Amino acid sequence: MTLARLFFFIGAMGFAAATHAQLAASARLPRSFPTSAGRAVFVDFQTADYAITFDGDTKSAQVTATIRFVASEAGLPVFDVVEGPTEVSLDGLAVESLEVKTPGNETTVRVARRDVLPGAHTLVVRVPLKNLVEFRDGGVRSAFWTSDLEDRRFLERYLPANLEFDQVKMTFQVTFKGLAPGQKVYTNGKTQARRLGTSELVRITYPEYFTSSSIFFHTVPEGVTEDLRFVLKSVDGRDVPVTLYLNKSILGGSLDQLRRLTTEVFHELEGDYGAWPHASIVVYNAGSGGMEYCGATITSVSALGHELFHSYFARGVMPANGNAGWVDEALASWRDEGYPSSSSMSGTSRMSSRPTYTRSTDTAAYSFGQRFVSYLDGKVKDKGGLKPFLRQLVETRKFSPLLIEEYISLMSTFYGVPLEGDFRKFTFGGPGASSVKSTKESVHRKLSQAELQALL
Repeated sequence: MTLARLFFFIGAMGFAAATHAQLAASARLPRSFPTSAGRAVFVDFQTADYAITFDGDTKSAQVTATIRFVASEAGLPVFDVVEGPTEVSLDGLAVESLEVKTPGNETTVRVARRDVLPGAHTLVVRVPLKNLVEFRDGGVRSAFWTSDLEDRRFLERYLPANLEFDQVKMTFQVTFKGLAPGQKVYTNGKTQARRLGTSELVRITYPEYFTSSSIFFHTVPEGVTEDLRFVLKSVDGRDVPVTLYLNKSILGGSLDQLRRLTTEVFHELEGDYGAWPHASIVVYNAGSGGMEYCGATITSVSALGHELFHSYFARGVMPANGNAGWVDEALASWRDEGYPSSSSMSGTSRMSSRPTYTRSTDTAAYSFGQRFVSYLDGKVKDKGGLKPFLRQLVETRKFSPLLIEEYISLMSTFYGVPLEGDFRKFTFGGPGASSVKSTKESVHRKLSQAELQALL
């Protein structure tokens, strides 16, 4: 969709005041494309129920995903999971799955090799869970940690999932079989636990606004971690439960210190952007790297403020694709620098105009993007700067994935100033545009597989 067409659509629908319910996922479906097996069509997941079994007897883990989706056009339905499925069925019939490249080789996805007609369908996928799973000391350590800096590093790294544009009501039914009792689960969903014979069962339900980048899940045997639980009072009157934890063998330090910092940042962010958007807060102080989830983070103490900010922008106001993902990193970096304001801007980038199916975030967001946000703040300084707009964006558009064109339109409408030209000049750059590496990339430093394994 061209920028002009999108602006027409936004104006016709009163998009600046639209509610989440008015924004159907189908409006953001990536374009279908031809493959050697047929036409790949992106679909709207309605629900995804995951049966996850950690088997201590066989030292293996398996996932069976039952996905109900709606197709808006005929073709081979797209889903994704990095590990090869062992079984796939579509509407009750066994089918094969195939990895396919998008037309510009930006990314890889999977298709079920059977055409569907427009309408409702059910996909069942069985796949081994191998990544970040470690059986030892009578229990299992596993985590679904993600990254926005690399391709195919969201939930699809572990489970069958859709791309980030899609919001899905997800549930986990986790079975710990043949393991010592007392397995701990840290997550940003609602949990119910029970014992059935020699197995422990934990059911986790996640909000319907979650996407493939939203879920935080980490499980360890009893005694591996030390945690601290308390409640923070939100400005809207809610009691927000907080869980802080660390791995005792990896990291020393005081959870009381982390509590003080979490409390300080929580109140800072509520003062700037309104009530905490999520039902809870979960912080794993891993002492390294950093990644945000909805109301949760794996982080170091130094990156905690940056990561909690992302619960407002990234996992509150959400990007619909990789070309919108730079906005929240630029905003978080702007906050890290103390919200500077600038009257000038130089250079250009392609942060908003990378190839169509790009899923990762441009690392130029951390430096060039932060400077561009400072420039925008300076441009609207006489209207109060960017913070009033960002606060309204949280109030009216949280949990609603946005394209970059929508950010531009909403901001222009709020200030009554046409900002498309600035975004075009500095973030939709042409062939000569730079894609600079950020000096701040360490906030979301790419952790190696060995480093991630060590943090289990």
